[in-house]
Amino acid sequence: MTFTKIENGIYKFKGIDTWTNKEIEGIIEYQPYDVKSNEVWQVVFGLGTNNVDRPFMSATLKECKKWLTA
Repeated sequence: MTFTKIENGIYKFKGIDTWTNKEIEGIIEYQPYDVKSNEVWQVVFGLGTNNVDRPFMSATLKECKKWLTA
């Protein structure tokens, strides 16, 4: 899994899903407004489509990276 910083609070990821062995990509974004403090970092799949999926939210960027690589 590779992680690239796009700007402050937005990281792009791309790699192979360890469960399905399929390629995945998306972003991890920091969203401090209108969310709980333990959900400020969000993993986002499906950018550019109508079906945006946010399967994981966390208090830290480190936890999001760990979730993606576990």
